[in-house]
Amino acid sequence: MARVYTFKIIYVGCENKIWRDIQISSKSTLAVLGYAVLSSFKTCAYHLFYMEYKGTNYELNDEEFQTKPKLMAETKLGDLALELGDKIHMVYDFGEEQEFEITLLSDEEMPKHSGRAYPKVSDGAGRGIIDDMSAEDLLAIIKKIDKTGNSDFIYAHKGERVPWDYRNYRIDTDNCLIKGEITKIKSAYENPEDY
Repeated sequence: MARVYTFKIIYVGCENKIWRDIQISSKSTLAVLGYAVLSSFKTCAYHLFYMEYKGTNYELNDEEFQTKPKLMAETKLGDLALELGDKIHMVYDFGEEQEFEITLLSDEEMPKHSGRAYPKVSDGAGRGIIDDMSAEDLLAIIKKIDKTGNSDFIYAHKGERVPWDYRNYRIDTDNCLIKGEITKIKSAYENPEDY
């Protein structure tokens, strides 16, 4: 029987400003959880990432570091024997080391006939992160926005060219787009020859 896991995901360095609670099926892979993070935090999803859980590294493929890691796409969340409070560490963009702390908040039986409802965002704050920018630099922009009440930082992202303001997060829009974004991100990471 599938379970529904709720994870609290914080962007390390901006913990109380940019975070999400994401619900996902225990039958999903660790990779899909990673793609959900990349989607919901509005990344460009063009950097490599890995995850670490209880001292084991999980990677996208076994060619990244010429090692024999465990593969995210072959590891179902339900097979990790997660317990409430367990943390998964995710590092995105090995140059900037953008880090996420993923904590299991709840583990519940999935309601019948609701499997297609997941993954979804159940709560959150902060518009997302900025690729190629450290959490420290992003926090400086956030503090300036908090002090002045507006943003003069222009960020061109996915065709947008508007002032970036972390306060402009919309959970309804996030949930409308998350599944399609996960599909695109999954395809790009797992079939890079097509891109």
